[in-house]
Amino acid sequence: MASNLLELRKAAGYRNANDFAEAHEIPASTYARYESNPDKIPMERAWQLADALGTTIDAIVGRETPDPATARGEVQLEYDGLTPEARALMDEFREFVRQKDERIRARRRREEERPYEALCYQYEQQMLSQMRDGAAFGELVAFDSAEAARAAFESFLQEQAAKKRGRLSTKAEKVIDDMTIEKIMAAYDRTHGEYDSEGMHVFWSSVDHGVLVEYDALADGGDGGAKA
Repeated sequence: MASNLLELRKAAGYRNANDFAEAHEIPASTYARYESNPDKIPMERAWQLADALGTTIDAIVGRETPDPATARGEVQLEYDGLTPEARALMDEFREFVRQKDERIRARRRREEERPYEALCYQYEQQMLSQMRDGAAFGELVAFDSAEAARAAFESFLQEQAAKKRGRLSTKAEKVIDDMTIEKIMAAYDRTHGEYDSEGMHVFWSSVDHGVLVEYDALADGGDGGAKA
């Protein structure tokens, strides 16, 4: 069953979830989780979404059913009043504009994503450097799984943000830091992944248009590892 948030987003004219997320500065992967699990939406985000969609927080999180009639604006009502032929012409023009808009949005999205991907790389290298510095001589620095690596990186970001804020930080500063961490973690998800290849577990991460691949020998009982 479709969520209220999905229906409200479509009624507002956003056919594509990524377009809505970009328009309201929410990482696409994070917004996708909101539509599938609205009861997990943080309060700050719920207020933001309610304001953007002209509805209540209860409607956003699924506690009440929104009235579809209230979501139809003047443009939609005017479109409904056109003849079928005029609507067909409008649909053709809208499709042309939509495709052009998608290309513009994709370019802008990449421009906005690059700084966070650079921050992701910078902080990940800092975390790994600290781990290596703290390891004993001959001790291998590695993670048991991609999930463990991701969790460790997110914890590292939270620790770094807390250090920068200091003990006298405000709630508003933490909210801003949490949103930054959210965007960095979205960049992490875009640039990291894993898959199984012939019984071997492979972790990959893209670095400056290259790819770093780590082979987990434990997956197939091997006695070594490799990096490429």
